[in-house]
Amino acid sequence: MVGSAALVEAWRQAFNKYGINVGQILVTHNDIEDRVEGGRLKKVINSAIKHGIVPIINENDVLSDIELARLSYGGDNDGLASKIAVAVDATELMLLTNVDGLLDKKGKTVSVIDSCNIKKALMLTSGKSSAGRGGMQSKIEAAVQANWAGVKTHIGNPSADYKSILSGKSGTSVR
Repeated sequence: MVGSAALVEAWRQAFNKYGINVGQILVTHNDIEDRVEGGRLKKVINSAIKHGIVPIINENDVLSDIELARLSYGGDNDGLASKIAVAVDATELMLLTNVDGLLDKKGKTVSVIDSCNIKKALMLTSGKSSAGRGGMQSKIEAAVQANWAGVKTHIGNPSADYKSILSGKSGTSVR
């Protein structure tokens, strides 16, 4: 609850430098998955974007026992991003991390994860990160889920040029 306000304020300040407004949307899994609520969520997100507002979306886990339970067994922002991308019919999703994408045992970026190398890719991960609930394993799983639903997904470092991540020139793309 305390961190959420600080996070949105940090995003507001960062986007304000470019004259872009942000607004927070707190969601539960029911908001995403329910046919009625899910449709409303899509409308709210699309309306915000249409009006030049970047939605900052986070789980509403403070008031929901169900959300807290889901978080306790693995909920994270990568999974949330994947579900939101699918819910709003996004064409692409970018999951950001502090490395250049999935790294192989030699430290080189795996440029593509597909059905042929998904098991090998997951073996390269070490589970959850020390800084959060997700980690590379979570990113890969979320990317695969989004990809199965038709959302082209990329994993990359925010310090890289976003265009190079989206074009597949850097980072890891899931196909």
